[in-house]
Amino acid sequence: MGRSNNTSSTSDPSDNKHEQKLQAVLLADTFSNSFHPITFEPYGSDDASENINNNNNVKGKERPLVLCPLNNVPLLHHTIDFLQGSGVEELFLLASSGVDALEGYIRKFAGGNKNANSSTTGEHQDGAKTSYHKSESSGGGSAKIVWSSKLTITMLRFTDCTNAGDALRELDRRNVIKSDPFILMQGDVVSNVDLREAMEGHAQRRKKDNAAIMTILLQEVGGWGLDEDDEDDDNATDKEEEADSTTMDNPNSPNDSSSRPSNKRKVHSRNHQLPPLRSSTDDLLLALDKSHHNRILLWDSNPSRSISSIPTIFFNDNTSNIALTRNYLDVGIDICSPDVLARFSDEFDYRQLRSQFVANCVAEEEIGLQSRIFGHMLARGEYAGRMGDMRRYHRVSMDLLRRWCYPLVPDNYGHQSYEHHPAEASYVVERHLVYRDVGVGRSGSSSGRSRSHVGRSTQLLGPLLLGPNNSIGERCTLQRAVLGPNCTVMDGCSVVDSHLWGNVVVEEGARLNGVIVCEGAIVRAGALVERGCVIGRGCIVGEKVHLKEFTRITCAAEVEDDDDYSGFDDSSSSSEEDESSSSSDGNSSDDDDEGSEGSYEKVTSSTAKAVVGSSALDTMADRSTIDAITNHAVVGKDGVGRVYIPSPPDDYDSDDDEEEAQAAALELMKSQSIGYDMALTYQKWKKMQMEEEDDGFSLDGINSDSDDEMATSDDDWTNDADRAADNMNHLDDEGMQITGRQKGVDVVKELRDICLEHEISSPVENLRIELNSFKFSQNATYADCCKGAMMAVMEKLLEEVPSPSPGKLVASLKKSLGYWGTLFQSICMGSEEEKAIIHSLESMALGTNNNGATAAVLGKEPAFRFVLQTLHDQEIVNEQAIFEWASDRKEEGKDSPMGALFWQKPTQDFLEWLEEDSSSESGSGSDDDDDDEDSD
Repeated sequence: MGRSNNTSSTSDPSDNKHEQKLQAVLLADTFSNSFHPITFEPYGSDDASENINNNNNVKGKERPLVLCPLNNVPLLHHTIDFLQGSGVEELFLLASSGVDALEGYIRKFAGGNKNANSSTTGEHQDGAKTSYHKSESSGGGSAKIVWSSKLTITMLRFTDCTNAGDALRELDRRNVIKSDPFILMQGDVVSNVDLREAMEGHAQRRKKDNAAIMTILLQEVGGWGLDEDDEDDDNATDKEEEADSTTMDNPNSPNDSSSRPSNKRKVHSRNHQLPPLRSSTDDLLLALDKSHHNRILLWDSNPSRSISSIPTIFFNDNTSNIALTRNYLDVGIDICSPDVLARFSDEFDYRQLRSQFVANCVAEEEIGLQSRIFGHMLARGEYAGRMGDMRRYHRVSMDLLRRWCYPLVPDNYGHQSYEHHPAEASYVVERHLVYRDVGVGRSGSSSGRSRSHVGRSTQLLGPLLLGPNNSIGERCTLQRAVLGPNCTVMDGCSVVDSHLWGNVVVEEGARLNGVIVCEGAIVRAGALVERGCVIGRGCIVGEKVHLKEFTRITCAAEVEDDDDYSGFDDSSSSSEEDESSSSSDGNSSDDDDEGSEGSYEKVTSSTAKAVVGSSALDTMADRSTIDAITNHAVVGKDGVGRVYIPSPPDDYDSDDDEEEAQAAALELMKSQSIGYDMALTYQKWKKMQMEEEDDGFSLDGINSDSDDEMATSDDDWTNDADRAADNMNHLDDEGMQITGRQKGVDVVKELRDICLEHEISSPVENLRIELNSFKFSQNATYADCCKGAMMAVMEKLLEEVPSPSPGKLVASLKKSLGYWGTLFQSICMGSEEEKAIIHSLESMALGTNNNGATAAVLGKEPAFRFVLQTLHDQEIVNEQAIFEWASDRKEEGKDSPMGALFWQKPTQDFLEWLEEDSSSESGSGSDDDDDDEDSD
């Protein structure tokens, strides 16, 4: 929860006659599948049959991440309370999935706020006053809801947006953000940061420099801290936890041994140094200018990249103090100027906020085009954590129970915005950080609830949270766990590092370790559920079933993947898959087993009815529907649910091996699950980077003429040239990774496509502006523009005149250059650009651009020579560029395709004539000089 901030803007009151309300934008979607299958299950139903039946009409009704409970309170409550405490008066909630469920929940919750005061139109039966406006685009409208007397929430439905960039562009189009600055926050953030200092610093920089458009909040956590012994110990496990959790360090603080209590028992030697809130998908490398308010000069979060580069222009300022560091986490909170939204509208290809927008902005070298982004470091004692996946979700949950995010702790739920929480849960904290519901309403009445009952022989080890109406049997062990309302844990059970979200039954002798169990699920007697498992709404794990680690089961039907790049929707494999198969050696138990409520009594399977209500199987209209989707080999004969198989990662290429892609998806899912050892991820990244250094970043062997390579076939040579071209798309002349270049983008092909789409009826100046814009967005060069334009000219020419003779080819080229020559003269700045044109001709003649038509024409004698000579005659390339190209190619052997092209007799005749002509001109010039001297 942020500290109270009565000023709604950090700007000087004298600057504005009417002070603008402080606005915030909350991205309710993470646009990832890390919480699947939970986040595509229908929201609000604990019944397996309803989950299945509702899937035909689930769009908009699925559970968004912000409605997932975090310590028995939806994450959205924590976020809104933080923003309201930071002085935000207008909150814009951007949602593309689960929009109906999200809007309905906000409206219902706001209706219970007695302090609400609205001037908007429309009132729902639950008391929430809203106004609703329909939008023509992006698949939805907006609803304005009064949350409190100090805060209004505008829900924006962007159902057609599949990434953060699309959502921010649509937000800019609606022109609703007026405050400068405004707060941009990711929906998976939990924090108690005081934003006043960051906002004041941003405002001061903005007054001095309009290019200072953004301030990113960063948390110092320390590096990976793994030594060689730790990396070699692949079989080590992380089984130990600090016994006295009250003495633990803030897990987000730097690895400062001086801050640790001397009497603290040492945690496992490998994982205690790993910052637990690091994501398994990015490894942030920053370059910070410490002498200029921590201006960010490099943002590289790609863990597989072994080389990063910083533009040399940033070193021109002698006062700069630039530091490279990997010790910071991006906490997902930004202080922005409205120019950020405008930049997204200008650059329509930006889809990702960090890896594309921020990375490209900070790498911009052109002085007039730079957008400056700064970092604000959280003070010691401030907490910010992102629960972007289940592993970090569990860690954030435990951090909150350890009181690292005070005052956001369960015993404060009865205050501030939590006073109208639907569950009306009030907690007290007991010894060893065990939180228990007080069992009575805040007014002193029972409110239909009873305090959780725990068997006398049961062990409670904190951090631990017990919700209302829980029944815990005898001889149980509960440790580092959260139990939602109306949960039943029977005798002899073990629940460790797990989350039971409500109305869950765990029968006798079952053991759960590192598991998330959603509402209405049942774990039958004697079952063993290992780390990283997820049990979806209404699912049942059968009696004595062994559910292997990292298995996720759901009753939701498969979801069609409507988008091939965002990773937003999901398609999971058939229920026939049983790769995560487990064994069941018991018979099915009674399907009518249900729970108990009221005063404590011995919990058995025959007394569970009042807690859970009807079991999933009791209310099924069609048992065959359940059987059709259930993996009985996994969940047991008496189980319900299918195995969820994740879709391939976002960077999956459809041409890649399908099995490898699926294995990568499963490995990614594991790394995002509770109990996964992040040291394994660190070692994998290190191995990838070392292999890339050895194999992927060396240009020495691209055109090697060693004996082995000389003996290879023409096909092998072509493949080598393709791979070399792919490597060079992301490297500069010194073999360094090009900063700001979007991953996977072939800039030359993109520039070629832009030229191919251009109509010659339009002025060529329009094309030049378009090429220049793309060049800046991808940090490309004019040489890249020349390559793409030359390829487009030749492809257009061969479309008009297929398979021309050399004479017709030259005639058509001269005619085309009458229009395209102006473009080449404007983008050719010197010999480098002119050499790039020759290189593009060369690649087309060799077929390395995957165009067989151009290779068939240019590869034949004397076509290459005629085109080269025409470009020289039309003053597109001069002799200096040709001589430099020829000097590079003289080392090529005639047995290689590149050498064979260069050593063609017509090409050599042209080079010989050009040298003679150049010599005669220089000789003539010398004679003229001598004559002048003689006359003197």
